[in-house]
Amino acid sequence: MNMSVDDTRLGEDEYKFAKNIRNRFGTLEGIKNVNDISSDIGAFTSNPPIQAIYSIGEFVFLFFNGGCKYRKPLNPDSTWVVLCPGGTMDRSAEIFVQAVPASTQNFLRKETNVAGASLELDMETSVQRTVASIIVQDGINQPKIIEIAGGAATDRLAKTYAQWIDGTYTSREYIPIGKQMAFFNNKLFVVSTDGTQIYHSVSGRPMDFVIPITTAGNKINVDETIGGAPATSYTVGYNTITALSVLNNEALFVSTVGGSYAVSLDYTMTVFAEPMFKKQYLFTANSINQHSFVDLLGDFAFIDPEGLRSFNAVMQSKNEGRNSIFSLKVARLFKDVVQETKKCAAIVFDDYALFACNTIFGHGILVFDTLTKQFVSFDQLTDDSNSNIGPVINFAKVETNNKRELFAITHGTTTSSGDPAYKCVKLFEGSNYATAYVETKAFCTNDTRVEQKPQELRLLFNKVQFASSVTATQRVNDETTPDTSAGSQSKTLAAQSTPINFPVTLSAVWSGPQQIQNLLYNFQGGQQGWKVSYALKWTNGINLSNIQLQTRDITPMNPMLSQAYVS
Repeated sequence: MNMSVDDTRLGEDEYKFAKNIRNRFGTLEGIKNVNDISSDIGAFTSNPPIQAIYSIGEFVFLFFNGGCKYRKPLNPDSTWVVLCPGGTMDRSAEIFVQAVPASTQNFLRKETNVAGASLELDMETSVQRTVASIIVQDGINQPKIIEIAGGAATDRLAKTYAQWIDGTYTSREYIPIGKQMAFFNNKLFVVSTDGTQIYHSVSGRPMDFVIPITTAGNKINVDETIGGAPATSYTVGYNTITALSVLNNEALFVSTVGGSYAVSLDYTMTVFAEPMFKKQYLFTANSINQHSFVDLLGDFAFIDPEGLRSFNAVMQSKNEGRNSIFSLKVARLFKDVVQETKKCAAIVFDDYALFACNTIFGHGILVFDTLTKQFVSFDQLTDDSNSNIGPVINFAKVETNNKRELFAITHGTTTSSGDPAYKCVKLFEGSNYATAYVETKAFCTNDTRVEQKPQELRLLFNKVQFASSVTATQRVNDETTPDTSAGSQSKTLAAQSTPINFPVTLSAVWSGPQQIQNLLYNFQGGQQGWKVSYALKWTNGINLSNIQLQTRDITPMNPMLSQAYVS
């Protein structure tokens, strides 16, 4: 898909614009609708305040109305289970989730008595081990800890600074209240509630944020601001942090309202044997929220308030910025459009990067193929009843060796009561196909003296297993206005039988109808002009594999327009 040049300059393998299609294998394929599973969750009102959806391993966690439910979606016998009831967390807050491994440092930390030395481990005194867990933050209440054992999940409150008790080595857990999180270099990082500071845990102990300790291994002060996470916090500036993620160059990506930074750990300067920080300013752009930053096979991309950005972290660290204009070919989609903070998200699924964002056509999903390095489609999602499901605010995926599923939370249109109609959906798993749409390149002679008169348009389709309607709209000398003389022509492809499944024995003979069919459109009644293009729309997931246009060249001896200027 290329919207960056005049449609006459598109390549043979390019099209101007497309909705709800994929083209990785040389044909334009339709996609399926979404499957609305809101009613499957249970205890679900018509307008629940859905807050987030996350996937950890084989589990999906849905947070709504201040509570949480979970299930194993790839297990057909799995059902939604209440993990924590509604109201346990704040009902309107944004939810942040981070998985952390079990602790690897399980001995008592003590400050030494030797001048100039900092800290030692008492190898004879073990402290509480922490198990692999999932940390849940709402920025208001004490964090939740979710633990999974025996295929089931349980939740509890994380311990506070006051509950981290001196001399009791079985109570060495403390997680501050915060927002965005990231696990990096064996440490858990948490953004403070005001969004300006970054807390960090003890190395090897992601659920222990008591870094300052005495010679006995106790707190240095009962006041959390002196002895807890705030005492060793780090800040990149005064602007609010919008996203926290891990880069591939041993650095932490910190995005703020005023710009983005790469923050690395400096082990040459330590406090209580924990590293200090050093930052590198990257650029003025910023990820609009925590859910809008993705890894594109070594490069990184994110949604910022004005559109899409990308960068290469390794090149940035070498001061050789490679900030290619990632969204150049689709930049027209973002003209005069400002992104909404809570209506954007991004994820990589099936080697496609999906960017849920706002455009000149409204909210949808911009699709980037990470294998071909091209934008291929703009998806505007509908369910099987052809109802618009609204902007995506959060993605979650579950993958195994042979199956994958993609979930999303959507922010629907406002109801009569003034509440948003939130939904939980599975993408590309509806019973029916979405309507596919593509605007072709403009065909021309590349000779300004020669106009053309369209004669016939032939479209070749394959995988025609269902009855499908195909509409072709001709445009002459204009990128948007239909050729009213020709009109939009609709044709129907008949449903075909299921093809032969290979391998087969040599005696097999296929006598059924062909799944490859072509359509002929007669546009001889249309206008003539220098260039001609087509808007094509079809249903039921058939694949468009070839377009052929037959025209008749017309060379005006003295065009009427030029006659007007003859003296």
